[in-house]
Amino acid sequence: MSKDLTSAFLSYYSEFQKKEYSLISLERIFGGASRETYKIILNDDSNKKERLILRLSQDSSLIETEQRTEYLAYSAFQESNVPVPVLIDMSEENTELGAPFMLMRELNGEAASPFTPNIYAPHENELGEQFWSILGEIAKKKIDSDIYEDFIGETERPFWKNELDKWVKIIHEDSIGIEPILEAGIRHLYKYPPNESEIISMVHGDYRSGNFLYAENKITGILDWEMAHLGDPLEDLGWALSPIWSWQDKERPAYLVKREDAISIWEATSDISLNKDDLQWWELFAAIKGMAIWISAGNEFKSGKNIDPINLFSAWIPGDIHLEIILDILERNT
Repeated sequence: MSKDLTSAFLSYYSEFQKKEYSLISLERIFGGASRETYKIILNDDSNKKERLILRLSQDSSLIETEQRTEYLAYSAFQESNVPVPVLIDMSEENTELGAPFMLMRELNGEAASPFTPNIYAPHENELGEQFWSILGEIAKKKIDSDIYEDFIGETERPFWKNELDKWVKIIHEDSIGIEPILEAGIRHLYKYPPNESEIISMVHGDYRSGNFLYAENKITGILDWEMAHLGDPLEDLGWALSPIWSWQDKERPAYLVKREDAISIWEATSDISLNKDDLQWWELFAAIKGMAIWISAGNEFKSGKNIDPINLFSAWIPGDIHLEIILDILERNT
């Protein structure tokens, strides 16, 4: 964060809280590709420390989303069985800090790389129970009517087609060529659609290893809700189960518990009886969606809009993995 932005934040927060603050430390947290994230520690005028997380919108990012979406998603799960940060403020304007932002209390814990095997040892069973239970809690949570109406907006149904159309559009706009395996996967999804879900849930949109905080054997927070929307709860399950998040141990999604145990925990918590054919559709969709994100990242880097190395990496290795996943699923259906 620049000196000017640091001064702007202290000025804004002192006015917001009606007290004076001094800065103890400010640290940028790298790794995310949709927001600039900062860990801030302040002292107030009574010498009491406050630990905050600031999420600041970027001019260009891997995933283009509105700040309000993430804020409302967090709002939907305040004081619920889904651990999320306590919200403080949100602005969609550039006036205070030069960009839209969201401010929240810091949670205890750390995030792990989604590509590192055995990262959760020796607590993978305990964390796995919590990880899939929390996803079940998200699936069955009744959303406040005001938040529901804000999210539902002009969303067209069926939800599966709305989401598939959105990501296919990104693929066709940002691709520099035609990828036959990817196109075959897209055609399969349109040709063999899933059953329309009777349950409308808040969909996290990126629920996976790496997007939660944990301290030893306890999950302390579910983060990164910028792709949240209303839809079929199987969308999150298919994404979280994807082998890309546990490539070196595909039998344990997210490097936690075994796949069959993960699904059983989710079913028991969500009170949803799983249709295996529908889940397989959403797992294929997850790979197509992943490809759209990696292709978009590559376009950002190639065009010079955002030359963060994460965009170059995303367009390369994860893309190859998702193509292999698409091929595996298509082969099982022939």
